[in-house]
Amino acid sequence: MLIVACLLLSHWQWERAHYSRQAQAVAAPIAFEKLSKARDFLPPSSVGQMTQVHGTWQPGSRILLPNRPIDGRKLLASAKHSAQPQLGNWVVDFLTLKDGTSVAVIRGWQSSGNNFPSASGSANVRGIVQSAEDAPNSEAIVASPLITTKFLLGSSKTDIRDGFIVQTDVDGALDQVTPSRRAFTKDGLRTLNVFYTFNWIFFAFLISLIWIRIVRDEVSSVN
Repeated sequence: MLIVACLLLSHWQWERAHYSRQAQAVAAPIAFEKLSKARDFLPPSSVGQMTQVHGTWQPGSRILLPNRPIDGRKLLASAKHSAQPQLGNWVVDFLTLKDGTSVAVIRGWQSSGNNFPSASGSANVRGIVQSAEDAPNSEAIVASPLITTKFLLGSSKTDIRDGFIVQTDVDGALDQVTPSRRAFTKDGLRTLNVFYTFNWIFFAFLISLIWIRIVRDEVSSVN
C-alpha cells in the first residue's frame, strides 16, 4: 500500500512538473482583479494581457528606475543590440485598489529631467500586465534593480498584488514603455516538481527493499 501511495504521489508531481502557458492577447481590457488575485501568484496566462483598473494613487511611494531603455524587450537576456540603446528613467507609482491592496504601475519613460506627472487622487489606468522580473520559468531580465515583489513591497504602503502594469495611456510628460514580455505559448518543466517526482520513486524503492528484507527474515525464521 505504501509503495502504491509513493508511486501515485510521484505521478502527481510529474503531472504538476509540466506547465503550459497558452495565452492569447485580447483587444478588450480585462479587469486587473481577475488577472491577479490578492495574495496569490500571477498566473502565466495573465502575462501580456491588456487590463484596466481603478484606484487611488499612493502619495510618496514613487520609484524611479534609472538606466532603462524605453523598449523593455531590450532588457531580455536574449536581446541583441546593434547599438547601445538610449537609457532613462522608468517612473513607477502605486495604485491602491478598493480592497486595500495595491498594484505597481510603470507610468512611462523619460530620458532626463524631473518633469514627472503627479500621482494623486483617483485614476483609471489601462495597460499591459507583466510578471515580476524574477519570475521562475521566464526569460531572465538583465537590469538592476529588478522589479520583484519584494522590491515593490519595500516602497508600497499596503500589500501588493503579484505582477505589475505597464501603462499605455501615458501622460504627455512621459513616453510609453514597451513591455518586456508578451502573451505567449510555451511548454516546459518545473524543476522542483521533477525533483519531487524522483524523490517519491526513491521512497517507493526504499520501502520495497525494506519489505523484501522483512519477508526474507520471516522465511528464515520459519525455516
